[in-house]
Amino acid sequence: MKILELKAEKRANKGTKAVRKLRESGHIPAILYGHKQNNVMLCLDGRDFSRILHTGTRMVHLLLESKKESALIKDVQYDNLLDTILHVDFSRIDLTERVKLKVPIELHGESAGVKEGGVLTHAMKDVEIECLPTAIPEKIKVSISELVMGKAIHVKDLPVLEGIQYVSDAEAVVASVHQVVEAKAVPEEELLAEPEVITKKPKEGEEAEGESAGKA
Repeated sequence: MKILELKAEKRANKGTKAVRKLRESGHIPAILYGHKQNNVMLCLDGRDFSRILHTGTRMVHLLLESKKESALIKDVQYDNLLDTILHVDFSRIDLTERVKLKVPIELHGESAGVKEGGVLTHAMKDVEIECLPTAIPEKIKVSISELVMGKAIHVKDLPVLEGIQYVSDAEAVVASVHQVVEAKAVPEEELLAEPEVITKKPKEGEEAEGESAGKA
């Protein structure tokens, strides 16, 4: 697997004002941490990072001054309104040590249950795995063509990939197909009918039904 390189610069300025100015110039604030070393605040070129992110890679070589750091893209924070990247977290890694991370699950094919009129539910969008950094897959592809009505695909059913160990609960449901539950139609005459009166308060001068029966 080819590891992409990303240029980064150290940044010293903190605070909302400094970060806002950074973003306005087309840059992204970031941080590098892990491996019992000091945290380093970074500045990334927004276009460079977006290009790398769109490749689906999870690992990069950060080019920081005269040093190269191998790091995982651990978290990307977005502004949901503007759909822009606000901040990036990088975690230092050793290429010889196994790492744990989540990768997306992609369903492909047409489910047999859906062809029968069922509804597909994609319950688990990401699965946690453990592997060497050089073996991190872009995504886990899962075929649903044989998924029939009333059945589910669990984590334990995911494809076996060399060097990849699934960490998520083996019994967790990834996808399932179920029948459509239709709401029972209520006849219009029932909706318009007046409710049945169970008890009725006697009018003035009238005796209650029970009292009248007692006097008879």
